[in-house]
Amino acid sequence: MRRLWPLLPILAGTLMILLGVFANGNPTVFTDTDDYFVEGRTFAYTIGYALHLKKPPATPTDPEDIADAKQAAADLKMSHTEIGARSPYYGLLLYSTQRIGTIWFTTAVQGFFAAWLIFLMWRCAAPRAPRWTAYVTEAAVAFLSTLPFFAGFSMPDVFTGYTALAAILLLSFWDSLRVWERACVALFLGVAMTFHTSNFLNVLGLLVLTGILLVLLKAPRKAVWAPLATVLAALIGCTVLNGAYAAGVKWKTGDELHRPPFLAMRVLADGPGRDYLRSACARGATYVLCRFKDLPLDNSQDLLWSDDRKKGIFNVTTYDMRLQMEKEETRFVLGSVAFDPLGTIEAALENWVEQLSLYYVDDPLKNPHYYLTNDYWSTTNLPWLINHAADCGRDHWGCGPRWTIEASEWVHGGLMIFCALIILARIALKDVSRPFTFLGDILRGRWRKVAGDWRFSLRNYNFADDRTRMMLVLTLLVAAVLLNGFVCGALSGPFARYQARIIWLTSLGAAVALVSLVPARASLPVPAWLRRLWNRPLVMAVRSRVDPAFLRFGLVGACGFIVDYAVLSLVLNLHLGFIYWTARLISFPVAVAVTLFLNRTFTFKAPSHHSPWRQAALYVAVQVTGGVANYVVAGLAIRFVPFLSHARFVPLAMGSAVGLCLTFAGSKYLAFKPAVLITPHARVETAEDGEAADDEMVRAADEVVEAS
Repeated sequence: MRRLWPLLPILAGTLMILLGVFANGNPTVFTDTDDYFVEGRTFAYTIGYALHLKKPPATPTDPEDIADAKQAAADLKMSHTEIGARSPYYGLLLYSTQRIGTIWFTTAVQGFFAAWLIFLMWRCAAPRAPRWTAYVTEAAVAFLSTLPFFAGFSMPDVFTGYTALAAILLLSFWDSLRVWERACVALFLGVAMTFHTSNFLNVLGLLVLTGILLVLLKAPRKAVWAPLATVLAALIGCTVLNGAYAAGVKWKTGDELHRPPFLAMRVLADGPGRDYLRSACARGATYVLCRFKDLPLDNSQDLLWSDDRKKGIFNVTTYDMRLQMEKEETRFVLGSVAFDPLGTIEAALENWVEQLSLYYVDDPLKNPHYYLTNDYWSTTNLPWLINHAADCGRDHWGCGPRWTIEASEWVHGGLMIFCALIILARIALKDVSRPFTFLGDILRGRWRKVAGDWRFSLRNYNFADDRTRMMLVLTLLVAAVLLNGFVCGALSGPFARYQARIIWLTSLGAAVALVSLVPARASLPVPAWLRRLWNRPLVMAVRSRVDPAFLRFGLVGACGFIVDYAVLSLVLNLHLGFIYWTARLISFPVAVAVTLFLNRTFTFKAPSHHSPWRQAALYVAVQVTGGVANYVVAGLAIRFVPFLSHARFVPLAMGSAVGLCLTFAGSKYLAFKPAVLITPHARVETAEDGEAADDEMVRAADEVVEAS
């Protein structure tokens, strides 16, 4: 139980995030979701072909099929000019998870990663806080931030915050993480950075900043080089993964992967690039962009993706022109910077400030009605993804979000300001128990006292001190938000989605800052009315008759059902030739193995009367017997009570209840029968409850002791 209890707040956090998504409506998609889905499906099929798990499609012979195949090959070749900006690894995650359980399962997986990282941050940053504060921290981030909107968004945006948080954990709490936790966080970091280029740049910035701070704080050499080397290794691993995929595509198709000229379009839209283009083209420059110098060139998104030839550039050009445009991007950007360096810096800073102000949720709140009815998007994979997650009705208006962008501006703006004040007070104070005193000094203009507090704090920093670690962590969380604003605003252009996806780190920082002040022995306050209800005679009678092991057994059964369903869906969706009943021969043993482990370590923790292998055999027999009883009871109920054939839920519930009771009784009294421990004293205790046995067993034990 001591090893498994961390799973409880992680699972609770995952459920809270799912509840937040459900409160808003349903998981959401975006236009780019189709690109990731197609990329992930292609990646999965390629792996299946290579491992001979899936047969390649037959060569088409029908003229129409041949024409379709040629068009698909042409589209694939054109996509190689831009697909370098779409991660195949996130596409593989999206494709595999939605095949198992629609995009709701994708949301659950993304929410689980968040809950896991939040729990690790709570445990490391607030080591003396009571356990119940872990649930408070998970709830604060799940209900008081933008996180659930992006956890339910079938896009890699949410992993920007995850990668920043994983890097901060490794860099700040290296010695607080177990070896296997370091390995898992580093592996997660390396893979998640491949999901988006901005993730890589953010982590690289955090690595440099943390290295400077650790040196200034005079941290021990091991506390500096080990985490820095691990994060650097994750950055290298990310680069290797991306390079390996690009090499695989080139080996298979002969094409090199490219990404759209984002930076060139950015400097054009900002102004300096536009002035440089027209000046250079007038002097005889040979840029491909010179053909478009008379366009407005004032919106980077239109320049990239518009199909209107009076606004767009990249999306309306040919394959060769795209390649030439991408090849010339570096030279064009450097020329623009040299042409007007001050204007370029000013535009970048303006974009950075604007990006930081775009904290609200917009794209995840877009009504899916657009994707279901648009002439183009209704022909993509988006309607399939949406309709398998929810029923939007015949008019396609039934899946709209309950939140609005205006509500997000007010709510999340207020939360951001409130959390920023908490973080500021927690960082700046000499005495962390007096935040309002520090704020009062600022409001009264007592700058000398504030400066004295800072100088006192700087002289007394100690890396081993929890308060210094807290300051380092909160500083890095704020720095991650600022770095993301610069990377996205200055390089890609200001968009609300890019900042709202990471602003939830301020809510996490404020929550951790507050719970770290809770005394270790502080108990969660329980309302008086709840205590009175808990102590009512009727409630106490029910409590005394409910076996806690039965509740734990029910939780384990729910976990087994989820595992069974996940494995069954995975096997069926891999298209390996399995039908439902043969796939159950794989999913059912896996579920039984998982529930056996959980029941052995969580439900029935006492030493067993049986050997491990005998216990496992008895447990399997009990599960099979319970399954047969479930089926028989449901079948008999339908056979002898005819009207139940129209209400299948009733016989199903009857069979499940009988099967549950039978398997619990068989598990408790047969498979996990507790060992009898005979002590040299005048009593016999069972490993299950420790109660004294009857007088006859006591006399028998005394005789054994005297004989020995």
